[in-house]
Amino acid sequence: MLKHILLTVDYHDAHCVIRRRNLASGEESVRKVDTDRDTLRAALLTTVRHAKAQRGRAVWIQESTTGWARMAQLAADCRVEFVLANVLQMPLPPKARRRKTDKIDTARLQREYLNGELPRAHQPDAEWRQLRRVVALRENLVRRRTALTNWINRYLAHETWIDPPHRKVRTQRGRARARAWSLPEIDRRMVDWKLEELEQLEKRLKDAEALLLEHYRQSPDAQRLDEIRGLGPVGAIAIVARIGPIDRFQNADQLIAFAGLSPGVQQSDATCRGGKIGGGGTDKCLRHYLIEATVWARDIPRYRAAYQRARRRRGAKIARLTIARKLLRSIHKMLSTGVAFEPQAA
Repeated sequence: MLKHILLTVDYHDAHCVIRRRNLASGEESVRKVDTDRDTLRAALLTTVRHAKAQRGRAVWIQESTTGWARMAQLAADCRVEFVLANVLQMPLPPKARRRKTDKIDTARLQREYLNGELPRAHQPDAEWRQLRRVVALRENLVRRRTALTNWINRYLAHETWIDPPHRKVRTQRGRARARAWSLPEIDRRMVDWKLEELEQLEKRLKDAEALLLEHYRQSPDAQRLDEIRGLGPVGAIAIVARIGPIDRFQNADQLIAFAGLSPGVQQSDATCRGGKIGGGGTDKCLRHYLIEATVWARDIPRYRAAYQRARRRRGAKIARLTIARKLLRSIHKMLSTGVAFEPQAA
């Protein structure tokens, strides 16, 4: 019989709910502690001492939320087995989610672990996390730039008869013309604030892309993906960062599901139809990169016939999703085997 001690945790920035269960004696308790390094370290060391006394080990089980990286390091220092659970892949409780509390969440994690059915989450190392942060920073800057441009366009369309500049305010010449618009005093001040913020975002965006290009020069995988028309250096390194180590995907279908490009299935008896794409646990940004790349990838000889065939049957949007799946299958093969991209059809 197992003599381990389980610490199933619902981790939060301020407090943690820890469900402690001794598998040898069957004792179980739940307590709430502060999310403090010294407090959690003391709890780990006490559990390790009790587990050694009964010839077992301590196991820390946690959801894949914020804070798992530092808790994994703390658990390693205390010689505690760290288990990171992927709750998005866990089945929903009966009646969906009528009740959701920290105690219920920890009980579910513990039950799935003891049954051997707890899905594990990927734990990228520090270098992968740093690269993902740079990629996420660039994506955030692009979203903020789009929001500023949309604000200026909506203001002009609602309050003035000035033709909306759309993306022209992203250039220096466009911003110079914007400062020459005849506007009321308060509106003039607000537009100037937006333009100044837009200039700062453009500078930060160039710095972030320069940092990504440095990673691109050191990444053979990204340089290999850059051979695909429509990706580019920044898109290639962003896709590599979003995918992570390719060996964590056993086949291309798992990678397609991770990107949210795998359609759902609704089946009952002999009736079966496809559902919507996406779902919990998918990477929406990776899907965005791939779908945007299909604007150019659909003209590659390797995918042209499939795109035209799907377009005749289902329309242009579904055809682009089809090409995105095929493109991701090619990316999986390139990253897993190291082969170069072949644009010609087989």
